[in-house]
Amino acid sequence: MIDPLNPIDIFVRLLVILFLLFFGTMSVVRMPEGGTLAVEPGQGGGAANRSPTVIEQVETLILESYPYQITLNVSGYQPDGCDLPVIVEQFRDGSTVYVDIYRELPPDVFCTMQLVPYTGTIRLEGGFESGTYQINVNGVMVEVKL
Repeated sequence: MIDPLNPIDIFVRLLVILFLLFFGTMSVVRMPEGGTLAVEPGQGGGAANRSPTVIEQVETLILESYPYQITLNVSGYQPDGCDLPVIVEQFRDGSTVYVDIYRELPPDVFCTMQLVPYTGTIRLEGGFESGTYQINVNGVMVEVKL
């Protein structure tokens, strides 16, 4: 017979409850060809975690038009092996352009520990008049003189 006040019995029950809570809330992931994890649509609950892309190099291309147009060639890597879409957001504050490159990871997804190369071409929104502009891509600053 099980004694409900037995400390060992209480400890075992708590371990079972914690085990069920932990493994019952984990997402199921599939392993596609290529060995990176891909999150199934609709998985996870709660707010997603932002995983910024690590930027190693930013090159600027200036299109000779009026007003000027600027395109960025960006390279770096994703800090994990999850196969999720990359999100690029940008906004201007005076003569500074901020470009955020990141992925949104569901809070209960585990990713492989591998670095995945990233390259992208980003056309900055709007036109640029003559002057000096600072472009901040995930903390990497580039100055452009038009």
